[in-house]
Amino acid sequence: MVSLILMGCETLALDTQDEFFKKFVNFIREYVPNCSSVLLAVSGGVDSIVMLDLFNRAKDELLINIGVATFNHKLRTEADDEVIFVQKFCEGLGIPFFPGEADVKMYCEQNKLSIEEGARILRYEFLKRTAKENGYSFIATAHNANDLLETIILRQIKGTGPFGLAAIKPINGIFIRPLIFFTRKEIEEYAKERKLEYVIDRTNFDIEYNRNFVRHKIVPLLKEINPSVESAYLKLAKNIWELDSYVDRAIGIDKSNLEKIGNNFIFKLVNDEYLQIEQIRRYSLLLFGKPLDYEKLERFKKARSSGKPSYKISFWGALGIEISYGWCMMGDIVNYPVFEKIVCFDGSKEFELIEANGYFIKFAKYDIINKKEHTNVCFKVRNWRGGDRLLSGKKVKELFSERKVPTFLRKLIPLVFLSESEQDSKVIYIPFLYEAKSYLNDIGVFIETKGGFHFES
Repeated sequence: MVSLILMGCETLALDTQDEFFKKFVNFIREYVPNCSSVLLAVSGGVDSIVMLDLFNRAKDELLINIGVATFNHKLRTEADDEVIFVQKFCEGLGIPFFPGEADVKMYCEQNKLSIEEGARILRYEFLKRTAKENGYSFIATAHNANDLLETIILRQIKGTGPFGLAAIKPINGIFIRPLIFFTRKEIEEYAKERKLEYVIDRTNFDIEYNRNFVRHKIVPLLKEINPSVESAYLKLAKNIWELDSYVDRAIGIDKSNLEKIGNNFIFKLVNDEYLQIEQIRRYSLLLFGKPLDYEKLERFKKARSSGKPSYKISFWGALGIEISYGWCMMGDIVNYPVFEKIVCFDGSKEFELIEANGYFIKFAKYDIINKKEHTNVCFKVRNWRGGDRLLSGKKVKELFSERKVPTFLRKLIPLVFLSESEQDSKVIYIPFLYEAKSYLNDIGVFIETKGGFHFES
């Protein structure tokens, strides 16, 4: 084997970069085989520059269109120069470059966030927006095995649950991490062999930041016990990724399994109590973009143990969940949409009720058809209120209870009432639940429900 010395560093094998490149190509083929375009998140540091070099080498072989996005957090005086460095790097390769910036410090002060958390939120919003606007199907970040190790340790310190240890996954939605199986040492060696220039962020050595403290103080101690600690934690992560994937399949975590009514989402709870906790946790992360901590999940468990068929749990003010008869509504559990519309016929034969007062009725779309052309008739369509009764005299609340209609749906179902007058108003139609057939036949009106959300009691 031929070897050489570069830049005064240790002896490196000539074929190291080729093996590194092959491993990278295999990752893309395994995890994103149908990928045609990727936006690379490049800061100018060694990790992201190596990722850029790898994609540039592989783009023709893999038939991938690549672009580069760099986000300036405005936290360091040299940040502007680093953006220019990445821009010139891309210009030299003929790769599209998309810069972005924000005052992270001000954003964090306004939203009471840590610098690390606020920077991440703004950076990822920029990346997703840039990818969407420019037609990139995936976003690649340069997280490596050491980042994975540090993230797991940080989450352990904070008392994360078992699936919190899944940490940074190789692929998560549109985000891919093609360097996740490489250590920082391997990446630096590749950069030296390829003679790649990169910038060094001096804040990476500031142990005032939790991640840097773990990197420079805790990890070296762990390496005294196990020099291959990155590999050990990678094995741990792989096992959790597999379990995590199984739980996703068991729960059916997918937006296609959700019904959206207004700004809220509705889904059926799984039967297993442990999986219910994961279902609530994962949908919260999917819909709110926020993880539920231990204390919030304990609220759910405590409320569930009460044995009541219906209950509400607030997570962040008005945002939370309402559970009722095995169904869950996630979203705003305080401010329900108010809906009211008068529907009148004056010789017309058909009225399709789709929208009123700006509130789209996802629950159901009605066709109200007047069979008698010269009959004038009016109806009121609105939300349920406590004292409402059916035309037969029975309380609507009693019907809801008998049919186990979830409490949150009771407030969202558009009911059809007999007249405009509130005092003598009687319910003549509730989708899937009730229809005053004799009365409707007498006045020559037919009401049909099309589509909408139909629950199983």
